[in-house]
Order: sequence, then C-alpha cells, then structure tokens
Amino acid sequence: MTQLVNSLEVLKSVSDATSALIKKTSQSVVAVKAQMSRGTGVVLTKDGYIVTCNHVLSGCSAVKIGQGEKTLSAKIVGTDPYNDIALLKAERGEFTPIEMGDSEQLNVGQYVLALANPFNRTQPTATSGMVTNVNSTIRGWRGATAMENVLATDAQLNPGFSGGP
Repeated sequence: MTQLVNSLEVLKSVSDATSALIKKTSQSVVAVKAQMSRGTGVVLTKDGYIVTCNHVLSGCSAVKIGQGEKTLSAKIVGTDPYNDIALLKAERGEFTPIEMGDSEQLNVGQYVLALANPFNRTQPTATSGMVTNVNSTIRGWRGATAMENVLATDAQLNPGFSGGP
C-alpha cells in the first residue's frame, strides 16, 4: 500500500508541475490568423517579435495575432519556406517572451509538451509526448530531403498546433 501511495504522490507532483509549466508558458503563446489558415506563434521579445510556421502564412500579406481578449495586426518580417519558419512583428503591445531552452540538451525519451492556441482562447490547448529522435531528417516527395536536423516527438499535434512551442 505504501508503494501505491508513493506512486500517486509522484504522479500528482508531475501533474502539478506540468500544469504550472503550461500556465507559465501560455503567457508567451499567441494565436496566428492568416487569410486562409490559423496557427500558433511563440513570443520571442517583449516588443512583439513572434515566430510561427511559414505554412501557416501561406502567401498572405495580412496577419492577425491574438492573446486572450487582445487581437492585433502583425507584419511579416521574414519567411524561410525550406525550414518552415516565419518571423512576425506585432504592430503594438507588450508581450511576455518565452523562456528559451537549449535543444542540444534534449535526449531521446525525455518528456515534452506542445501548446497551441489557434482560436485565441484564454488558455491554450496542450498535449504531451516524448522525444523520439534528436537529429531526424524529414523526407519529402520521392525521398527528397525536406528538413534536416529536426527534433522528432510522438506528441499528438492537431490542426492549429503549427508554430507553437
């Protein structure tokens, strides 16, 4: 019985820590709304530089970002279709930048979280999984290399998770 109680205490501790991390990180997650799609973005700086996936923008010129009740226009600063990354700049506002980690320190089997907020809700959606490969290559059509040196995870990503942490 003692082992069961200890196991439940460990599970509660992990659950509480996960919930606290999601709450802290969600302050740096924004909704990204392009002309034909929605995705998620991550705040990099206090003055509103935001990173998202290039495919979320898919050739649009007008972008809106949202965080709870706040919706703002953003400019596309730059895009990189090969690496599927884009940089946005909110036209105004002050933001909470995400605390950056070091992906070089990740190992296969480590627990990971993914957050998304494509519909600009007050709390983002979260999912979890583990790192399955730390230096993966994603292949495109006919075996051509699409992306190299990417992290792979088994976290279930749903539509709208693109661009999120």
